[in-house]
Amino acid sequence: MKVKIAILFFFVYCITLLVNLPAAVVVSFIPGNTIKVNNVTGTLWKGEAKKVVIKNPNLTLKNVKWDIALLNSLFNLTLETDVSFYNGAKAMSGEGVLKYGLEGASVSNVLLDITSEELVPLLPMPLPAKITGDFSVVINEAKQGIPYCETLVGKVTWNEAYVSSSFGDIDLASPVVELSCRDGNISALVTQQSEHLSTNLDVTLTAGERYLLTGEVKGTSQLAPSIAQSLAWVGPVNDSGATEINFKGKL
Repeated sequence: MKVKIAILFFFVYCITLLVNLPAAVVVSFIPGNTIKVNNVTGTLWKGEAKKVVIKNPNLTLKNVKWDIALLNSLFNLTLETDVSFYNGAKAMSGEGVLKYGLEGASVSNVLLDITSEELVPLLPMPLPAKITGDFSVVINEAKQGIPYCETLVGKVTWNEAYVSSSFGDIDLASPVVELSCRDGNISALVTQQSEHLSTNLDVTLTAGERYLLTGEVKGTSQLAPSIAQSLAWVGPVNDSGATEINFKGKL
């Protein structure tokens, strides 16, 4: 009987240590050449870091907070945590619920706001034109699957979108991208309408990083002539005057 009580007390003691484990202790084991975390307070389960610097890509997140739902995580055998960061009033910010368990990773209630100035340096390739505007990402739910997703419901809005290039400038107004999952593939429906251009595109990312892009783009009389002429190189013009888009390939 005494042995059982001793084991019980030891178990409770270990759980207490784990629950109250300072986040700073865990952070000290993170390799500094990949992620650097500054000014950490709280515990492993609920805490805050004033700054998190990710080396590749070069990304800085400020006022990072996390709150792990310990009981739900233990009961469902799935790590569940609320995460948020705030870089400033006119800088990127985000929040959401992250889960990871035996069935893979998932996210829900994700909100992300980022300016074009912050986004461009994070892109894998340089853009051939200058873009301005702010991006707003809403992911209601997304779950990992084969080849990419099991569930995906979300939307990306490019507010006050504007593109400047050597061919001319384009006012895109506020394009919207509706995200969904089709048979494990990522689907994006792009709609956009402005005084310069209207766009309807269907983009699908399939296994092996292969993509299919279909739809149409139609310029107005206010579109820069050089850009309007370049649309003729993209695809044939249908009866409505829109340029038909049909591309496929590999990323």
